[in-house]
Amino acid sequence: MRLTTPAHAEAAATTWRAHPARERPVAAAVGGAAVAAVVLAVYLCSLSWAVTLLAAVWMVVQMRHFFLPSRFAIDPDGITARDALGRKRYRWREVRRFVADRHGAYLSTRERQSWLDPWRGMHVLFGQRRDEIRAALRDAIERGGGPWAG
Repeated sequence: MRLTTPAHAEAAATTWRAHPARERPVAAAVGGAAVAAVVLAVYLCSLSWAVTLLAAVWMVVQMRHFFLPSRFAIDPDGITARDALGRKRYRWREVRRFVADRHGAYLSTRERQSWLDPWRGMHVLFGQRRDEIRAALRDAIERGGGPWAG
């Protein structure tokens, strides 16, 4: 994971890259084996290469935050996340809930937990600099007037 602060930025912006599969090779091997086992089971049950390919693509898309690198940027106005499928941005005033664990955080636009969380929030990966990113998130959320519960 890389942590940089552009010198030309008017206000300090923190950017970093997280790639959990590279950072945790044992978990990546176990996850890769699980994906392979599920894809094999789909093939054995369906005997269709098309269905098998669809299942493999679906699993990679669902697990992209683990297997593929993600980039994040915290600035005074909000946070931006970029991954293989696109970009998501939230302004600090939109963040209603913050929950963190040892690998990352979840920022939500909803105050309470809901089945809508996967579509109404952002998973932020800390990478190898958990303490720095947690502190940067905490400071940005507090300055933006949002909740801090991490």
